[in-house]
Amino acid sequence: MVTPLERLEGRKFCVVFVKVIDASTERVQLQCLRGRASVERGKVSVVDQHGAMFTLPGTAVANIQPSDGTKLLQDAEYFCFVRVDDSIELVTRQDS
Repeated sequence: MVTPLERLEGRKFCVVFVKVIDASTERVQLQCLRGRASVERGKVSVVDQHGAMFTLPGTAVANIQPSDGTKLLQDAEYFCFVRVDDSIELVTRQDS
């Protein structure tokens, strides 16, 4: 029997990292990691085109949703939000 997580295997996936800049004004910074989902031993990881891998925290797995077609998600079939600690700096990978 296929578990719900196993259905994600190989699917296009977008992890949306959310960093709260100012809670009072609801200002946030977003950063996306787009790639393919990989499911192993009940854990979901996303591997991008460069081989970078991010394993979703257990708290985020319950929030995985099918894509709603939002431009931010591009061609992802599934996505989830992951809140980033204030001390972490979000950076954009520069392709050479």
